[in-house]
Amino acid sequence: MSKQFHGWVIFWGTLISLLLYAGGVLAASGKFFIVGMGTVPDLMTLRAVQCVKQADIVILEGEEDKAAWKDLIEGKEIWFFGHRSQVFYGVDPQTLKSEAAKAKAIQMAKYRQDMMDKIKDAVTKGKNVASLQWGDPMLYGITLFLEMLPKNIPSEIIPGVGAFQASSAAVKMSPPYGWDTNGVILTMADWPGRTDTNEKLMATQSSMVFFTMHLDYPKLFEQLKRHYPKDTPVAVVNHAGDRERQKVILSTVGGFLDDVKYQELPEEAHMLMVGKFLKVGQSRKEGLTHGKDYIEGRHFSGEDKK
Repeated sequence: MSKQFHGWVIFWGTLISLLLYAGGVLAASGKFFIVGMGTVPDLMTLRAVQCVKQADIVILEGEEDKAAWKDLIEGKEIWFFGHRSQVFYGVDPQTLKSEAAKAKAIQMAKYRQDMMDKIKDAVTKGKNVASLQWGDPMLYGITLFLEMLPKNIPSEIIPGVGAFQASSAAVKMSPPYGWDTNGVILTMADWPGRTDTNEKLMATQSSMVFFTMHLDYPKLFEQLKRHYPKDTPVAVVNHAGDRERQKVILSTVGGFLDDVKYQELPEEAHMLMVGKFLKVGQSRKEGLTHGKDYIEGRHFSGEDKK
């Protein structure tokens, strides 16, 4: 075989390999998305709407979600993967003493892995797959997809208007501002084994916002009374962001259990907000004088300072 012929063989072989590789890359042009859909459909972002329109497959948390986004998802393939998918996530089944619990943990691990395999297969075949989640998925949403999927699967998270933002808008006050505090704690009900329990978090008297699934209100307010003055403002926001159903109920740490029919609150559609911010607004104890030079230098011209 001549050197010239051998050279052409190498050239064409390399070219064909590159074309095949490029074809493979182009074929695998799908992407996986986690999409925040807002607390109500009309609080979806433009980016979220565009993403859902371009999706070939959508993943919903439950059958009831079909009605909420029916116009956007019509004609698309629909899969379901709800919050129950998180049960036993992070637990080694072999460490469980109960055989029933061990079997359930193994079953849930398989359930999750089966979904990851489906997503991987679809994206590899060029499909866009979008998991549609209420509010902002980065606050108590389902993000374990990105921990389980191979890192070479293209992915993107599209943030949404969550219950925290919608509730803050409903009370028309900014939670980080607390007169002599400057932070806000986002939390939910305690559970066995949790180290940052709510009463520990109350020690600073910072603003607190509770995602209210399964809260024991009598117990919670006994804890709050031990750390916050009884006249500390409290607000409950029902159906945050929903212009027709949104409702704000005001009370205090000391009066909540008497003032509010907490047993009748919509179980998974209300937020609890606690803190001085509900009364003082953006007022600060020191009047922001510690940042005076910075603010004046940034926001005022030399002429304005005279």
